Amino acid sequence: MRLIIVCLIIFLLQGCQSRAVKQAPTLPRIEYQVDAAKYSIPTVDAFYQLTTEQVKSITDFIEQDKLAELSPHEQVYALLESKLNNFDFRGENLYATESLDSNSGNCMALAMLTYAIAKQLDVEISFQVMHTIPMLLGVSGNISVTSDHVRSFLHEQGQDSNSFLGKTNRIRVDYFPDKFDRGGKMIGSDEFFAMFYRNLAADAIMDKQLELAYLLLNEALKYNDKYAPAINMQAVVLRQLGEFNSAEQMYLYGLEVADEKIDLLSNYHFLLVSRGRYQEAEKIKTQLLALEHHSPYKWYFQAQDAMLTEDYSSAKIYLNKFLKNTHYFHKAYFDLARVEYQLGDTLAAKKALNKALALSAEAEDSDLYQAKLTWLSASD
Repeated sequence: MRLIIVCLIIFLLQGCQSRAVKQAPTLPRIEYQVDAAKYSIPTVDAFYQLTTEQVKSITDFIEQDKLAELSPHEQVYALLESKLNNFDFRGENLYATESLDSNSGNCMALAMLTYAIAKQLDVEISFQVMHTIPMLLGVSGNISVTSDHVRSFLHEQGQDSNSFLGKTNRIRVDYFPDKFDRGGKMIGSDEFFAMFYRNLAADAIMDKQLELAYLLLNEALKYNDKYAPAINMQAVVLRQLGEFNSAEQMYLYGLEVADEKIDLLSNYHFLLVSRGRYQEAEKIKTQLLALEHHSPYKWYFQAQDAMLTEDYSSAKIYLNKFLKNTHYFHKAYFDLARVEYQLGDTLAAKKALNKALALSAEAEDSDLYQAKLTWLSASD
């Protein structure tokens, strides 16, 4: 009996030794050479550091009698409220010091300002990714650039983050609330910094400075090497620079590690088609069409892209994925009507237009939908 037990133990040990251990994927080493000395790449500290005068103004503000008794996270919120009343919301990725001086900036600039003030008052802050209707900021070299959106949470000091309910006493700071917004995952400061670098890279792309965008995205990936938007944008930039093999490496890496795969699959498909690898591209397209995703707005933007390339069959699939979870967005029904008409289904186009008309609130939208519906009925 003893011999049998010993043999069994040896057999089990040999089985463990022979099993291959799968290594975690690592960020590809890209050999593209850039003369970094030509560019000024900001450090994270530059994003949120405030001037001595700005710090003094914050101190003076919170020392007012009506604010002195508030907890630090309430003081941060009170200061922000005082700024937001006359804030100029414009699409610029400003650093905190610039945003505070000019009283302007976009959503990410405001989030960075919130971080700067919170850090100054030793208040813990976290962020939540918001899923919003994609806003097209521009197109440069066949690259569509869209906006990001986050909201911040200011936490009361001394709460137990390991409790069942977590840090329940917190203040939400939402800069561009919209009834169509969907809350996504909570993120820490590292991913937030990666998002900010990615936004700066988007600015560089719009200015046709692809090498600067490449360097900024490298910085983003230092803070979160699994951040899908930065991986995807880096691959797109590499493709634009003619580094097709490196771009493909980034796409394949992203598809292994990233939670969000829609943009990666879509742009990888584009790369394969551009290189004449149609069979591989078709497999990627099949994966994309079959994919489910927690953010319905990704599908809406995919539908827009498909309509631009007159791929109406795919556009219909994307729009139906979107409307399954966002059935109240009238513009998507209008787009579906256009797609159904292009596919030759006038009855389905009318049905979609009637739905768009029922959901629209603005007279301008209602008039457009009614005119299209009348035209369709007259053309029967």
